Amino acid sequence: MRQQDMPLRVLRQLGKQVLFGALVVAWAGYGTAADAEAIPGRSDPDFHSAFENWLSDEEQDALPALSRLAHDGNGAARVLLGVIDKKSALQGPWVTALSRQDRISVLRAPGGLSGQNWMTIAAPDIAYAQLWSRLWHVDGGLDIAQGFAERGDTRAVREALLVIASRRESGFPAELLAAEWFPATLSYLAADWPALPDDLGTGDQGDPQLRMSGQYVDDADLRGWLGQSDLGAPLRNVCDQQCPSDPSECSLALYKGLGSYPALAMLGSPVPDLVSSDEFYQSPRGRTSLARRIMLTRSARMREADLARLGDVSTCAADWLRDEYGRYAYSLPTVPLSPQ
Repeated sequence: MRQQDMPLRVLRQLGKQVLFGALVVAWAGYGTAADAEAIPGRSDPDFHSAFENWLSDEEQDALPALSRLAHDGNGAARVLLGVIDKKSALQGPWVTALSRQDRISVLRAPGGLSGQNWMTIAAPDIAYAQLWSRLWHVDGGLDIAQGFAERGDTRAVREALLVIASRRESGFPAELLAAEWFPATLSYLAADWPALPDDLGTGDQGDPQLRMSGQYVDDADLRGWLGQSDLGAPLRNVCDQQCPSDPSECSLALYKGLGSYPALAMLGSPVPDLVSSDEFYQSPRGRTSLARRIMLTRSARMREADLARLGDVSTCAADWLRDEYGRYAYSLPTVPLSPQ
């Protein structure tokens, strides 16, 4: 959303947010992914092999190898393990079945009673890791979101803004929404929301942000929006693989499974410098991570009822989710995980 496209009620906020004036100058000069510092260690053949195994959902081979690389100082392994440790949806059946101590051993660096997240260890040497560490430790604000924008990580920008918004008593001011890097997909975080379709810049009646202002969004319009929007791409990628006969209904069912628009906004590549969002959700690990994210939105007691509801939208999607849930219903044997 650009300032000239904003409704008058948004522009009125300009005079009320004087404290943000100095930041606008900095926001105007954000960089691109081409300017971003590459994560060191990603070209290491051993890391590449372990990462490919992880994308193939072969955790039992990938994670111990990544742990060894992280102990040896590989920055890419440290960043990836740091994200996996923090994001339960990225943890598959093998690692979740490990004992607590083995899980700490394979996902974290030594230190303290529960180990340390590898992102904290990588932060002094890798700017990207420092941004995540600061966000997770509540150290900083909008400059973190801007930093992710400079590195081309649009998913992390959305996550940072959602986290920061949850700590505020009101929405974001109009001049922030006018910044080039602020995602139009989070327009509903404006201080003066609710908005009308034209306020979103697209006039799309299927945009789920309209529901954030209590407006009705028809499933047919929502299905159309999911079929062409950037945020809907992860669902489309999964459904093209799992339910190619009816990917549109599958995408709608998976969106309903996520349970909220912010949950959809959190989807994307875990580390874009290592894998694009499309490549990630086309991979076995990416697809199962989406299923697990949906699984974690419901208690075990409520999952079957939820699957029945989703089955009314797409039998294929519900059947796939049921199969994925079943992968977490049993324990796998523990194996030695020494990083040495």
